[in-house]
Amino acid sequence: MRTQPVDDTGAVLVLGAGVAGLTAALRLADAGLRPVVLEAAKTAGGRARSHPDPGGHEELDNGPHLLMGAYTHTLQLLDRLGSRSQLLEVETPRFTFWDRVQGWQQLRCPDWPAPWHLLAALARFAPLTAGDKWTAVRLLPALLFDHATELEQQSVTQWLAAHRQSAALCQRLWYPLCLATLNEPAGSANAGLFATVLRRLFLTDRQAASPLWPVVPLSHLIAIPAQEAIRRAGGAIRYQCRVQQLTFAGQTLQAVHTSRGSWHAPRAVVSALPGAALARLLPDWAASCQLTALQTAPIVSVHLTYPVPATLPAPMVGLPGESSQWLLDRNRIAYRDPVEGLEPGRAVPYVDGRFSAVLSGAYRECHWPAAELVRVVHQDLVRLLPSLAPLVPTMARVSKMHHATFAPWPGSSRYRPGSRTPWQNFCLAGDWTATGLPATLEGAAQSGIDAAEKILDLLACER
Repeated sequence: MRTQPVDDTGAVLVLGAGVAGLTAALRLADAGLRPVVLEAAKTAGGRARSHPDPGGHEELDNGPHLLMGAYTHTLQLLDRLGSRSQLLEVETPRFTFWDRVQGWQQLRCPDWPAPWHLLAALARFAPLTAGDKWTAVRLLPALLFDHATELEQQSVTQWLAAHRQSAALCQRLWYPLCLATLNEPAGSANAGLFATVLRRLFLTDRQAASPLWPVVPLSHLIAIPAQEAIRRAGGAIRYQCRVQQLTFAGQTLQAVHTSRGSWHAPRAVVSALPGAALARLLPDWAASCQLTALQTAPIVSVHLTYPVPATLPAPMVGLPGESSQWLLDRNRIAYRDPVEGLEPGRAVPYVDGRFSAVLSGAYRECHWPAAELVRVVHQDLVRLLPSLAPLVPTMARVSKMHHATFAPWPGSSRYRPGSRTPWQNFCLAGDWTATGLPATLEGAAQSGIDAAEKILDLLACER
Protein backbone atom coordinates (compact mmCIF):
# COMPACT_ATOMS: atom_id res chain seq x y z
CA MET A 1 0.00 0.00 0.00
CA ARG A 2 1.24 3.48 -0.84
CA THR A 3 1.71 5.63 2.24
CA GLN A 4 2.10 9.00 0.51
CA PRO A 5 -1.08 11.08 0.34
CA VAL A 6 -2.67 11.26 -3.08
CA ASP A 7 -4.53 14.47 -2.35
CA ASP A 8 -4.19 17.56 -0.19
CA THR A 9 -5.01 17.21 3.48
CA GLY A 10 -8.39 18.47 4.52
CA ALA A 11 -10.30 16.63 1.77
CA VAL A 12 -13.96 15.79 2.21
CA LEU A 13 -14.30 12.13 1.22
CA VAL A 14 -17.27 9.95 0.36
CA LEU A 15 -16.61 6.21 0.38
CA GLY A 16 -18.76 4.46 -2.21
CA ALA A 17 -20.58 5.73 -5.31
CA GLY A 18 -23.91 4.01 -4.88
CA VAL A 19 -27.09 6.04 -4.58
CA ALA A 20 -26.37 6.92 -0.94
CA GLY A 21 -22.81 8.05 -1.69
CA LEU A 22 -23.76 10.02 -4.79
CA THR A 23 -26.61 11.75 -2.94
CA ALA A 24 -24.29 12.67 -0.06
CA ALA A 25 -21.61 13.96 -2.44
CA LEU A 26 -24.11 16.10 -4.33
CA ARG A 27 -25.43 17.65 -1.12
CA LEU A 28 -21.88 18.45 -0.01
CA ALA A 29 -21.04 19.87 -3.43
CA ASP A 30 -24.17 22.04 -3.41
CA ALA A 31 -22.99 23.45 -0.07
CA GLY A 32 -19.79 24.66 -1.72
CA LEU A 33 -17.47 21.77 -0.85
CA ARG A 34 -15.48 19.69 -3.32
CA PRO A 35 -16.04 16.08 -2.26
CA VAL A 36 -13.88 13.25 -3.54
CA VAL A 37 -15.81 9.99 -4.00
CA LEU A 38 -13.81 6.76 -3.75
CA GLU A 39 -15.43 3.84 -5.58
CA ALA A 40 -14.09 0.27 -5.79
CA ALA A 41 -15.91 -0.57 -9.04
CA LYS A 42 -15.29 0.76 -12.55
CA THR A 43 -18.63 2.59 -12.62
CA ALA A 44 -20.93 4.40 -10.23
CA GLY A 45 -24.44 3.44 -9.17
CA GLY A 46 -23.94 0.46 -6.88
CA ARG A 47 -26.93 -1.87 -7.17
CA ALA A 48 -28.80 0.80 -9.13
CA ARG A 49 -26.70 0.62 -12.27
CA SER A 50 -27.00 -0.85 -15.73
CA HIS A 51 -24.63 -2.50 -18.18
CA PRO A 52 -24.67 -3.20 -21.93
CA ASP A 53 -25.95 -6.63 -22.81
CA PRO A 54 -23.01 -8.27 -24.62
CA GLY A 55 -25.27 -10.20 -26.97
CA GLY A 56 -27.95 -7.64 -27.70
CA HIS A 57 -28.70 -4.03 -28.45
CA GLU A 58 -29.94 -2.75 -25.13
CA GLU A 59 -28.61 -1.85 -21.72
CA LEU A 60 -29.92 -4.00 -18.87
CA ASP A 61 -30.37 -2.86 -15.29
CA ASN A 62 -28.58 -4.75 -12.54
CA GLY A 63 -32.13 -5.37 -11.34
CA PRO A 64 -35.40 -3.66 -12.27
CA HIS A 65 -36.36 -0.86 -9.89
CA LEU A 66 -39.80 0.61 -9.33
CA LEU A 67 -40.06 4.08 -7.82
CA MET A 68 -43.11 5.40 -6.02
CA GLY A 69 -44.60 8.84 -5.58
CA ALA A 70 -43.73 8.58 -1.88
CA TYR A 71 -40.00 8.56 -2.74
CA THR A 72 -39.57 12.24 -1.91
CA HIS A 73 -35.78 12.21 -1.45
CA THR A 74 -35.25 10.16 -4.61
CA LEU A 75 -37.46 12.45 -6.67
CA GLN A 76 -35.66 15.50 -5.28
CA LEU A 77 -32.40 13.88 -6.37
CA LEU A 78 -33.75 13.34 -9.88
CA ASP A 79 -34.98 16.94 -9.99
CA ARG A 80 -31.48 18.05 -8.99
CA LEU A 81 -29.99 15.91 -11.78
CA GLY A 82 -32.53 16.98 -14.37
CA SER A 83 -33.51 13.36 -15.03
CA ARG A 84 -36.98 13.21 -13.51
CA SER A 85 -38.38 13.61 -17.03
CA GLN A 86 -36.99 10.11 -17.68
CA LEU A 87 -39.69 8.57 -15.46
CA LEU A 88 -42.93 7.19 -16.81
CA GLU A 89 -45.51 8.61 -14.41
CA VAL A 90 -49.19 7.72 -14.26
CA GLU A 91 -51.82 10.20 -13.10
CA THR A 92 -53.90 7.62 -11.27
CA PRO A 93 -52.32 5.00 -8.98
CA ARG A 94 -53.10 1.59 -10.44
CA PHE A 95 -51.65 -1.89 -10.27
CA THR A 96 -52.35 -4.78 -12.62
CA PHE A 97 -52.43 -8.39 -11.41
CA TRP A 98 -52.99 -11.81 -12.92
CA ASP A 99 -53.68 -15.16 -11.29
CA ARG A 100 -54.80 -18.55 -12.50
CA VAL A 101 -58.28 -18.32 -10.95
CA GLN A 102 -59.37 -14.72 -11.52
CA GLY A 103 -57.29 -13.90 -14.58
CA TRP A 104 -56.60 -10.19 -15.13
CA GLN A 105 -57.46 -7.68 -12.40
CA GLN A 106 -56.62 -4.05 -11.74
CA LEU A 107 -56.44 -2.16 -8.46
CA ARG A 108 -57.17 1.45 -9.45
CA CYS A 109 -57.32 4.33 -7.00
CA PRO A 110 -59.78 7.14 -7.81
CA ASP A 111 -58.93 10.82 -7.47
CA TRP A 112 -59.89 10.93 -3.80
CA PRO A 113 -57.93 12.05 -0.72
CA ALA A 114 -55.90 9.44 1.14
CA PRO A 115 -56.78 6.94 2.57
CA TRP A 116 -60.22 6.96 0.96
CA HIS A 117 -58.68 6.41 -2.46
CA LEU A 118 -57.33 3.04 -1.27
CA LEU A 119 -60.60 1.98 0.32
CA ALA A 120 -62.45 2.90 -2.86
CA ALA A 121 -59.94 0.93 -4.94
CA LEU A 122 -60.41 -2.12 -2.72
CA ALA A 123 -64.18 -1.76 -2.92
CA ARG A 124 -63.91 -2.13 -6.71
CA PHE A 125 -61.28 -4.88 -6.64
CA ALA A 126 -63.15 -7.84 -8.12
CA PRO A 127 -61.17 -10.73 -6.58
CA LEU A 128 -62.22 -9.68 -3.06
CA THR A 129 -65.54 -10.42 -1.41
CA ALA A 130 -67.40 -7.81 0.62
CA GLY A 131 -66.07 -9.49 3.76
CA ASP A 132 -62.50 -9.32 2.49
CA LYS A 133 -62.87 -5.62 1.76
CA TRP A 134 -64.31 -4.90 5.18
CA THR A 135 -61.27 -6.42 6.89
CA ALA A 136 -59.09 -3.78 5.21
CA VAL A 137 -60.91 -1.09 7.20
CA ARG A 138 -59.72 -2.76 10.41
CA LEU A 139 -56.13 -2.05 9.44
CA LEU A 140 -56.57 1.74 9.33
CA PRO A 141 -56.59 2.25 13.14
CA ALA A 142 -53.51 0.05 13.37
CA LEU A 143 -51.71 2.18 10.80
CA LEU A 144 -52.70 5.33 12.64
CA PHE A 145 -51.95 4.23 16.19
CA ASP A 146 -49.64 1.19 16.23
CA HIS A 147 -46.10 2.43 16.81
CA ALA A 148 -43.37 0.98 14.61
CA THR A 149 -41.18 0.11 17.62
CA GLU A 150 -44.05 -1.89 19.12
CA LEU A 151 -44.28 -3.90 15.91
CA GLU A 152 -40.55 -4.47 15.66
CA GLN A 153 -40.65 -8.00 17.08
CA GLN A 154 -43.64 -9.14 15.01
CA SER A 155 -43.72 -10.59 11.55
CA VAL A 156 -46.00 -9.09 8.94
CA THR A 157 -48.08 -12.27 8.98
CA GLN A 158 -48.55 -12.03 12.76
CA TRP A 159 -49.50 -8.34 12.58
CA LEU A 160 -52.03 -8.84 9.80
CA ALA A 161 -53.54 -11.82 11.60
CA ALA A 162 -53.86 -9.77 14.80
CA HIS A 163 -55.97 -7.28 12.86
CA ARG A 164 -58.03 -10.07 11.23
CA GLN A 165 -57.04 -9.43 7.65
CA SER A 166 -58.70 -12.01 5.41
CA ALA A 167 -56.64 -14.68 3.69
CA ALA A 168 -57.73 -13.44 0.25
CA LEU A 169 -56.72 -9.83 1.01
CA CYS A 170 -53.35 -10.97 2.33
CA GLN A 171 -52.63 -13.27 -0.60
CA ARG A 172 -53.73 -10.80 -3.28
CA LEU A 173 -52.42 -7.52 -1.88
CA TRP A 174 -50.60 -7.34 1.45
CA TYR A 175 -48.21 -10.26 0.94
CA PRO A 176 -47.14 -9.28 -2.62
CA LEU A 177 -46.68 -5.67 -1.50
CA CYS A 178 -44.58 -6.80 1.47
CA LEU A 179 -42.36 -8.96 -0.71
CA ALA A 180 -41.89 -6.19 -3.27
CA THR A 181 -41.08 -3.39 -0.82
CA LEU A 182 -39.17 -5.25 1.90
CA ASN A 183 -37.55 -8.01 -0.19
CA GLU A 184 -38.81 -10.51 2.37
CA PRO A 185 -41.79 -12.90 2.58
CA ALA A 186 -44.47 -11.76 5.00
CA GLY A 187 -43.85 -14.69 7.36
CA SER A 188 -40.35 -13.44 8.18
CA ALA A 189 -40.66 -9.70 7.45
CA ASN A 190 -40.52 -6.93 10.04
CA ALA A 191 -44.05 -5.64 10.71
CA GLY A 192 -42.77 -2.25 11.87
CA LEU A 193 -41.10 -1.61 8.53
CA PHE A 194 -44.13 -2.77 6.59
CA ALA A 195 -46.45 -0.53 8.60
CA THR A 196 -44.15 2.40 7.79
CA VAL A 197 -44.33 1.54 4.09
CA LEU A 198 -48.14 1.38 4.16
CA ARG A 199 -48.37 4.72 5.96
CA ARG A 200 -46.15 6.41 3.41
CA LEU A 201 -47.93 4.88 0.45
CA PHE A 202 -51.56 5.20 1.52
CA LEU A 203 -51.92 7.72 4.36
CA THR A 204 -50.05 10.75 3.01
CA ASP A 205 -51.47 11.82 -0.35
CA ARG A 206 -53.04 10.17 -3.35
CA GLN A 207 -49.95 10.32 -5.56
CA ALA A 208 -47.72 8.67 -2.95
CA ALA A 209 -48.84 5.25 -4.17
CA SER A 210 -48.29 6.07 -7.86
CA PRO A 211 -45.74 3.79 -9.53
CA LEU A 212 -42.95 5.45 -11.51
CA TRP A 213 -40.89 3.51 -14.06
CA PRO A 214 -37.51 4.65 -15.38
CA VAL A 215 -37.70 4.83 -19.18
CA VAL A 216 -33.91 4.79 -19.46
CA PRO A 217 -31.41 2.37 -17.91
CA LEU A 218 -30.68 3.13 -14.26
CA SER A 219 -27.14 4.34 -14.91
CA HIS A 220 -28.55 7.02 -17.21
CA LEU A 221 -31.21 7.96 -14.67
CA ILE A 222 -28.92 8.45 -11.65
CA ALA A 223 -25.25 7.46 -11.83
CA ILE A 224 -24.11 9.18 -15.03
CA PRO A 225 -25.86 12.52 -14.43
CA ALA A 226 -24.77 12.43 -10.76
CA GLN A 227 -21.10 11.95 -11.57
CA GLU A 228 -21.28 14.76 -14.11
CA ALA A 229 -22.95 17.06 -11.57
CA ILE A 230 -20.33 16.26 -8.94
CA ARG A 231 -17.51 17.05 -11.37
CA ARG A 232 -19.15 20.29 -12.52
CA ALA A 233 -19.30 21.37 -8.88
CA GLY A 234 -15.56 20.80 -8.47
CA GLY A 235 -15.74 17.35 -6.91
CA ALA A 236 -14.24 14.13 -8.24
CA ILE A 237 -14.87 10.40 -8.40
CA ARG A 238 -11.93 8.00 -8.23
CA TYR A 239 -12.85 4.60 -9.67
CA GLN A 240 -11.21 1.24 -8.91
CA CYS A 241 -10.20 2.76 -5.61
CA ARG A 242 -11.03 0.19 -2.95
CA VAL A 243 -10.87 1.25 0.70
CA GLN A 244 -8.49 -1.09 2.50
CA GLN A 245 -7.97 0.47 5.92
CA LEU A 246 -9.18 3.30 8.13
CA THR A 247 -6.95 4.69 10.87
CA PHE A 248 -8.10 6.76 13.82
CA ALA A 249 -6.62 8.93 16.55
CA GLY A 250 -8.92 9.48 19.49
CA GLN A 251 -12.27 10.70 18.17
CA THR A 252 -11.00 11.54 14.71
CA LEU A 253 -10.61 9.56 11.49
CA GLN A 254 -7.02 10.27 10.56
CA ALA A 255 -6.50 8.50 7.24
CA VAL A 256 -8.26 6.53 4.53
CA HIS A 257 -5.98 3.99 2.85
CA THR A 258 -7.05 2.63 -0.53
CA SER A 259 -5.72 0.46 -3.34
CA ARG A 260 -4.67 3.67 -5.09
CA GLY A 261 -3.08 5.55 -2.23
CA SER A 262 -3.89 7.18 1.08
CA TRP A 263 -5.76 10.31 2.05
CA HIS A 264 -4.37 11.73 5.29
CA ALA A 265 -6.10 14.09 7.71
CA PRO A 266 -9.40 14.29 5.86
CA ARG A 267 -11.62 17.11 6.97
CA ALA A 268 -14.67 14.84 6.98
CA VAL A 269 -15.66 11.41 5.65
CA VAL A 270 -19.01 9.87 4.73
CA SER A 271 -18.95 6.08 4.45
CA ALA A 272 -21.57 4.83 2.00
CA LEU A 273 -20.00 1.37 1.88
CA PRO A 274 -22.11 -1.78 2.26
CA GLY A 275 -22.52 -2.85 5.85
CA ALA A 276 -20.44 -6.01 5.39
CA ALA A 277 -17.58 -4.04 3.83
CA LEU A 278 -17.57 -1.55 6.69
CA ALA A 279 -17.68 -4.38 9.24
CA ARG A 280 -14.52 -5.85 7.71
CA LEU A 281 -12.77 -2.49 8.02
CA LEU A 282 -13.97 -1.85 11.59
CA PRO A 283 -14.50 -5.24 13.23
CA ASP A 284 -14.42 -3.98 16.83
CA TRP A 285 -16.91 -1.21 16.17
CA ALA A 286 -19.13 -3.59 14.19
CA ALA A 287 -19.13 -6.06 17.08
CA SER A 288 -19.99 -3.32 19.58
CA CYS A 289 -23.10 -2.26 17.65
CA GLN A 290 -23.93 -5.83 16.54
CA LEU A 291 -23.75 -4.88 12.88
CA THR A 292 -22.63 -8.39 11.96
CA ALA A 293 -26.01 -9.68 13.15
CA LEU A 294 -27.68 -7.83 10.27
CA GLN A 295 -28.13 -10.50 7.62
CA THR A 296 -28.71 -10.05 3.90
CA ALA A 297 -31.47 -11.07 1.51
CA PRO A 298 -31.17 -11.99 -2.20
CA ILE A 299 -32.92 -10.78 -5.33
CA VAL A 300 -32.92 -12.57 -8.68
CA SER A 301 -33.73 -10.85 -11.98
CA VAL A 302 -34.39 -12.65 -15.25
CA HIS A 303 -34.37 -10.76 -18.57
CA LEU A 304 -35.90 -12.43 -21.63
CA THR A 305 -36.29 -11.27 -25.24
CA TYR A 306 -38.49 -13.02 -27.82
CA PRO A 307 -38.21 -12.79 -31.63
CA VAL A 308 -41.82 -11.62 -32.15
CA PRO A 309 -43.75 -8.53 -31.02
CA ALA A 310 -45.37 -9.22 -27.67
CA THR A 311 -46.55 -6.96 -24.90
CA LEU A 312 -48.36 -7.04 -21.58
CA PRO A 313 -51.43 -4.89 -20.88
CA ALA A 314 -49.47 -2.79 -18.35
CA PRO A 315 -45.83 -1.82 -17.80
CA MET A 316 -45.73 -4.08 -14.75
CA VAL A 317 -47.91 -7.03 -13.79
CA GLY A 318 -48.04 -8.72 -10.39
CA LEU A 319 -48.37 -12.51 -10.32
CA PRO A 320 -49.32 -13.52 -6.76
CA GLY A 321 -48.30 -17.09 -6.07
CA GLU A 322 -46.15 -17.51 -9.19
CA SER A 323 -42.36 -17.70 -9.40
CA SER A 324 -42.19 -14.43 -11.34
CA GLN A 325 -43.66 -12.23 -8.65
CA TRP A 326 -43.60 -9.17 -10.93
CA LEU A 327 -43.18 -9.02 -14.69
CA LEU A 328 -41.91 -5.86 -16.34
CA ASP A 329 -42.61 -5.16 -20.02
CA ARG A 330 -39.42 -3.42 -21.09
CA ASN A 331 -40.94 -2.35 -24.42
CA ARG A 332 -43.75 -0.42 -22.75
CA ILE A 333 -41.35 1.79 -20.82
CA ALA A 334 -38.39 2.00 -23.24
CA TYR A 335 -38.85 5.47 -24.71
CA ARG A 336 -35.14 5.94 -25.26
CA ASP A 337 -32.40 3.43 -25.95
CA PRO A 338 -28.93 4.92 -25.31
CA VAL A 339 -27.25 2.06 -27.17
CA GLU A 340 -29.27 2.73 -30.34
CA GLY A 341 -29.13 6.48 -29.86
CA LEU A 342 -32.87 7.14 -30.20
CA GLU A 343 -34.05 10.61 -29.32
CA PRO A 344 -35.92 11.16 -26.04
CA GLY A 345 -39.66 10.79 -26.51
CA ARG A 346 -39.39 8.54 -29.54
CA ALA A 347 -41.08 5.24 -28.83
CA VAL A 348 -39.15 2.05 -29.48
CA PRO A 349 -41.17 0.01 -32.01
CA TYR A 350 -42.43 -3.38 -30.86
CA VAL A 351 -40.25 -5.53 -33.09
CA ASP A 352 -39.79 -8.12 -30.35
CA GLY A 353 -40.98 -8.97 -26.87
CA ARG A 354 -38.77 -7.84 -23.98
CA PHE A 355 -39.60 -8.79 -20.41
CA SER A 356 -37.94 -8.84 -17.01
CA ALA A 357 -38.98 -10.81 -13.94
CA VAL A 358 -38.18 -9.82 -10.37
CA LEU A 359 -37.90 -12.54 -7.72
CA SER A 360 -37.62 -10.85 -4.32
CA GLY A 361 -36.67 -12.66 -1.15
CA ALA A 362 -35.21 -15.31 -3.47
CA TYR A 363 -33.58 -17.47 -0.80
CA ARG A 364 -34.31 -20.65 -2.79
CA GLU A 365 -34.20 -19.28 -6.32
CA CYS A 366 -30.76 -17.73 -6.00
CA HIS A 367 -29.41 -21.30 -5.82
CA TRP A 368 -31.27 -22.50 -8.90
CA PRO A 369 -29.34 -22.92 -12.18
CA ALA A 370 -29.82 -20.09 -14.65
CA ALA A 371 -31.53 -22.46 -17.09
CA GLU A 372 -34.16 -23.38 -14.49
CA LEU A 373 -34.85 -19.72 -13.72
CA VAL A 374 -35.28 -18.98 -17.42
CA ARG A 375 -37.63 -21.96 -17.74
CA VAL A 376 -39.95 -20.94 -14.89
CA VAL A 377 -40.11 -17.30 -16.01
CA HIS A 378 -40.85 -18.43 -19.56
CA GLN A 379 -43.68 -20.59 -18.23
CA ASP A 380 -45.14 -17.65 -16.32
CA LEU A 381 -45.01 -15.50 -19.44
CA VAL A 382 -46.71 -18.20 -21.49
CA ARG A 383 -49.61 -18.24 -19.02
CA LEU A 384 -50.15 -14.55 -19.76
CA LEU A 385 -49.16 -14.63 -23.44
CA PRO A 386 -49.89 -18.13 -24.86
CA SER A 387 -48.45 -17.16 -28.27
CA LEU A 388 -44.96 -17.35 -26.70
CA ALA A 389 -45.35 -21.07 -25.87
CA PRO A 390 -43.51 -22.52 -28.90
CA LEU A 391 -40.78 -19.86 -28.90
CA VAL A 392 -37.30 -19.89 -27.44
CA PRO A 393 -35.99 -16.58 -26.09
CA THR A 394 -33.38 -15.01 -28.33
CA MET A 395 -31.79 -13.45 -25.25
CA ALA A 396 -31.86 -14.73 -21.67
CA ARG A 397 -29.89 -13.10 -18.89
CA VAL A 398 -30.02 -13.98 -15.20
CA SER A 399 -28.77 -11.63 -12.50
CA LYS A 400 -28.33 -13.01 -8.98
CA MET A 401 -27.65 -10.57 -6.15
CA HIS A 402 -27.07 -12.82 -3.16
CA HIS A 403 -26.61 -9.85 -0.82
CA ALA A 404 -28.99 -7.38 -2.47
CA THR A 405 -30.46 -5.86 0.70
CA PHE A 406 -30.33 -6.27 4.44
CA ALA A 407 -32.77 -8.90 5.66
CA PRO A 408 -35.66 -7.03 7.35
CA TRP A 409 -36.46 -9.70 9.87
CA PRO A 410 -38.33 -8.98 13.12
CA GLY A 411 -35.91 -7.32 15.52
CA SER A 412 -33.47 -6.36 12.77
CA SER A 413 -33.73 -2.60 13.37
CA ARG A 414 -31.63 -2.87 16.51
CA TYR A 415 -28.64 -3.81 14.32
CA ARG A 416 -28.94 -0.81 11.99
CA PRO A 417 -26.62 1.98 13.17
CA GLY A 418 -27.48 5.64 12.79
CA SER A 419 -25.48 8.06 10.69
CA ARG A 420 -23.32 9.22 13.61
CA THR A 421 -20.30 7.22 14.75
CA PRO A 422 -17.90 7.48 17.71
CA TRP A 423 -15.63 9.59 15.47
CA GLN A 424 -16.59 13.21 15.01
CA ASN A 425 -15.60 13.57 11.36
CA PHE A 426 -16.96 10.19 10.22
CA CYS A 427 -20.64 9.59 9.32
CA LEU A 428 -22.52 6.69 7.75
CA ALA A 429 -24.91 6.46 4.82
CA GLY A 430 -26.55 3.52 3.11
CA ASP A 431 -29.98 1.94 2.87
CA TRP A 432 -28.90 -0.50 5.60
CA THR A 433 -28.48 2.25 8.19
CA ALA A 434 -31.23 3.36 10.58
CA THR A 435 -33.44 5.19 8.10
CA GLY A 436 -36.67 3.66 9.37
CA LEU A 437 -37.25 2.37 5.84
CA PRO A 438 -36.53 -0.91 4.06
CA ALA A 439 -33.59 -1.14 1.66
CA THR A 440 -34.90 0.94 -1.23
CA LEU A 441 -33.66 3.77 -3.43
CA GLU A 442 -35.56 6.11 -1.13
CA GLY A 443 -33.79 4.78 1.95
CA ALA A 444 -30.42 5.19 0.23
CA ALA A 445 -31.13 8.76 -0.88
CA GLN A 446 -32.50 9.72 2.53
CA SER A 447 -29.43 8.32 4.28
CA GLY A 448 -27.08 10.24 1.97
CA ILE A 449 -28.83 13.52 2.76
CA ASP A 450 -28.82 12.80 6.51
CA ALA A 451 -25.10 11.99 6.57
CA ALA A 452 -24.19 15.03 4.49
CA GLU A 453 -26.22 17.32 6.72
CA LYS A 454 -24.38 16.05 9.80
CA ILE A 455 -21.04 16.68 8.08
CA LEU A 456 -22.13 20.20 7.17
CA ASP A 457 -23.19 20.84 10.78
CA LEU A 458 -19.77 19.63 11.94
CA LEU A 459 -17.90 21.86 9.51
CA ALA A 460 -20.09 24.82 10.41
CA CYS A 461 -19.10 24.39 14.07
CA GLU A 462 -15.44 24.47 13.08
CA ARG A 463 -15.74 27.95 11.60
